Parts: sequence; structure tokens; C-alpha cells
Amino acid sequence: MIPWKLSANLAFFGLQRDRYTQYQPARALEEKVRLASQIEGVSGVELKYPFDLENPQLARRLLDEHGLELSAVNVDIKDGTLFRYGALSANSAEARRLVVARLREGMDIAAELGTPLVTTCPLADSYGYPFQIDYTAAWGHLIESVREVASYRPEIRFVLEYQPHDLQAHPLLDSVGKMLYVCAEVGLPNFGANLDIGHSFAGGESPAEAIALLAGQGRLFYMHTNDSTGDGGDWDMLSGSMHLWHWLEILYTLHRLEYAGWLGADIITAQMDPVPAFGANTRMLLRMWRVLERMGLDKLHELVQQDGNTAELFDYLGEQVLGRE
Repeated sequence: MIPWKLSANLAFFGLQRDRYTQYQPARALEEKVRLASQIEGVSGVELKYPFDLENPQLARRLLDEHGLELSAVNVDIKDGTLFRYGALSANSAEARRLVVARLREGMDIAAELGTPLVTTCPLADSYGYPFQIDYTAAWGHLIESVREVASYRPEIRFVLEYQPHDLQAHPLLDSVGKMLYVCAEVGLPNFGANLDIGHSFAGGESPAEAIALLAGQGRLFYMHTNDSTGDGGDWDMLSGSMHLWHWLEILYTLHRLEYAGWLGADIITAQMDPVPAFGANTRMLLRMWRVLERMGLDKLHELVQQDGNTAELFDYLGEQVLGRE
């Protein structure tokens, strides 16, 4: 059995839109929780605030009825009316006041429902053109806003999810390096990262290296599992479908660094129904972990430690995964 608890992001169990059309019907929270409960191996769900959590008592009852945990409260801060020109980094003091208030509300709900984690992806904090923003001011505002949120409830972990290419051409928080910079500047022990594997691929990173960097600073608090073609797009594909070798390295690295958080699935279900899509993602994670167990994690670690290991390592990996010729 995989040593981490698996959860599903319920945002992908209802209505989804892209630039051209919409996919999936709008579903009430009751139906989304019921569907998630059908996925073998998934023991938790991630709920969106404010959309899924207008009635926290209802959410608590539904989770209890279906035997699911709340892995995280995901706070949406992309509101085009309130945060058209930024949220955490906005030049407008009123916009910053509103986003801090919304995130604190998410922390209150997380505390009420018994989960210690609030996550958000600050997509509104981005720019597209030269001279569009004052970088010094924007970064100063972002760091101070994050500090205000994290300091509100020290018992709740507040995490940001970096993203390299959305909503505008240049998100402020677009890489593991900038994520670590914000962690260092904020300096609070309950602030850290939600590492979305597809975002790491989209940014040209090695996700296993990003894991090592974040875990090395004690800032890896949560993860979104998915895959991406690596062309910069945020495609939220099935884990291991595009980067099988990298995904084996991801799970190996999580094991070596004793990551103890959730693996939360974040899969677009435009051409798939959510239950089979998230079920396939879960089974991919389980299968990849079984491959690592079968080949021997200690043997793999021994090979990784050797200089000039590429030929021997991939001969071993190929034999274990693909079989003898």
C-alpha cells in the first residue's frame, strides 16, 4: 500500500470551462462528495472556498456520512471583480484587505472542520507587459499579505501553489526558487508550499529536485498529483502518463525525504468522467509505488549515490519496469 493518504480536488467533479466551451454538469456538493467516495484508495477531499463551503455544517455532515477526511480548504482568489489587478500583490489596499479577509475566512472554516491546511494558487498576482507593474511594490505587498494571513492562525498551515504560466504571461510566483524566497521573507513556521507536479513540469523543473529543495527547508506541506506535457501548459493530466521515469523519481524522493503530507489529485476531467479519471490517477500512483517496492528502494538508493551511474541505473530500471529483453 502506498504510504501517503490520497485525496481528490472536488473542483474537478463539477462544471468546468475553458476558452471555448464547458464540460461536465454543475453538481451540488452532495453529489460531488458521493462521487468521490466511490474512488477506491481515496480517503480525503479538497474543498473550494467559498463555492463548496457556503455551509460548513453541511460539508462536515457529508464528509462524515461518506467516511472522508478534509485534506485542505482551497481558497479561490481569482475573482475578476475584486482582484482584476492583483490580489495578494495588488496596488489597491482595498483589494489586499479583501483577499486577506477571504483567506482568513478559509482558515476559520478549516479550523471549524478540523483540517490544519489552507491552500491557494495566487493566479491573479501576475502581469503580461513591461512597465505593467512596480515589481518592488508588488513583491512587498505579496509578502506582507502572506504574512498577515499566516500569522492569523498559527495552528493552520497556509500554503501557496506556484504556477508558471497563468492567468497572465508572468505570474509573480512561478517557480520553486521564488516559492522559497517568499518562505524565507515571510519567516513563519506555518507557511509553506503546495507543490503541483504539473506546474513544476510546465516550468521546466525537475519535480523531484523541487521536492528536495522545499523539504530541505521544511516547507513542503501539501502536493497536487498530476502530469503535464512540459510545454508550459497546465494540462492536469493523469500522473505518470507523460513522465513515467520522473514520477518514479518523485515517489522515490518523497519516500527518502519522509514526506508525511497528503497527495491530492488535481486532474482535469473534460473528456473523462470524474470517478474513472480520479480512479485511474489513484491506480497509477499505487502501481508506480509497487514498482519501486519491487525493484528495491535501498538498491535504487545505492545506485543513485554512485557517480557515473546512468548506464547501470537505467539498465536496472529498464529491466525492473520493462522486463528482460
